[in-house]
Amino acid sequence: MYTIHLHNLRFHGFHGLYEAEKILGNEFEVQVSILVDAAPANPGKDPSLDYVLAYAIIRECMSQPTPLLEDLALTIARRLLDKFTIARKVHIALFKLHPPIPAFEGKVGVEFDVDRSNS
Repeated sequence: MYTIHLHNLRFHGFHGLYEAEKILGNEFEVQVSILVDAAPANPGKDPSLDYVLAYAIIRECMSQPTPLLEDLALTIARRLLDKFTIARKVHIALFKLHPPIPAFEGKVGVEFDVDRSNS
């Protein structure tokens, strides 16, 4: 087994429940780790997980406004599992970097492990 990591991905998006979030948007950070069943026997020749395509899937999902971070994170994880049949599990963490909370410093987010049995 091996894991592909796509970490510290930054996006501007329009996710959230509040009207201002839908208009102004916010900055988001995504961490994704994809557990693959087995390492390729012949690296470069056997099927592997294309992290360029994985990033494109994440980017596309992040461009679709979604009210809840939970729904967005699960959509990303399920789309990755659907696309990559060699993937066993996706670990995803999705953070809103500037939540609309007065006097708040930090970030808020959600985190999931989604595998084929619960996708």
